[in-house]
Amino acid sequence: MIFISGIPSDRIDEVWHECKDYVKMGNDKSLQEMNIDDIYEKLLGSDMQLWIVFNKEKEIHSVVTTEIVQYPRKTTCRIVTCGGTELDNWSEQLLFTLEEWAKEQGCVAMETCCRKGFIKKLKKFGYENTYTVLGKELQTLH
Repeated sequence: MIFISGIPSDRIDEVWHECKDYVKMGNDKSLQEMNIDDIYEKLLGSDMQLWIVFNKEKEIHSVVTTEIVQYPRKTTCRIVTCGGTELDNWSEQLLFTLEEWAKEQGCVAMETCCRKGFIKKLKKFGYENTYTVLGKELQTLH
């Protein structure tokens, strides 16, 4: 049995030592727009949310971070990082939980920037490849 818990911003410090490696795991595949300290600060400030996926023995399987993005025409819940193990065993329950929470917050859509491998995993839950993000680091002149 898997459980999912959203952690309020005023309780982040209570669980951060157990969660930060999972957040780092999810963020390591990014282009480093943020680092682990940036994410921590956003969690403390309620700009991002922390979600823990764990079993009945309270062993963590995964940690997910989200943020609510207010576009001019709609509010969207973005999955920012996802790090952990056994994704196929809990992804459906996690997505359902996140989507229901997002609706309660006034969101009308979900989004995530993810690696190609996640496109196939998320497609079965109704997620579509709506954008392809390409990136390039620019070298600055000194």
